[in-house]
Amino acid sequence: MANERQVVLEISVLLESVDGVRLSEKATENMISNYSLNVSLSEKDRTSDALVLAFSLELSSQPQAARLKVAGAATLKGTKDEIKEGITAHDESKPPPVLVTIYERVYSTLYLVATALRVPSPMPNLLKKTP
Repeated sequence: MANERQVVLEISVLLESVDGVRLSEKATENMISNYSLNVSLSEKDRTSDALVLAFSLELSSQPQAARLKVAGAATLKGTKDEIKEGITAHDESKPPPVLVTIYERVYSTLYLVATALRVPSPMPNLLKKTP
């Protein structure tokens, strides 16, 4: 058993920009609002054991209260198969695991920006689809 390698994909996320815009004077933290998410993921760099993805997440609330945007880079380190598994959606109705991880890591920033703008916060489980 000592020779068995633990299969774990390492993902690190670096935020490079954060932007938030309050779109309505009537918006409050307590109003009911849903956020739609626009995602951009693109390959920035690749080696035999790592993949760097540039990402951008733009959240828009409905009704219009705010627009939040974060962008940066996510680095996946592991074997070729581990990396492929991390960027592949296993079900058409679910996002790839790397996108879920990126959202989880940047969520606290999105929450803080929404709070500072005094608009509703996006849900922490926005990317998780219910069956």
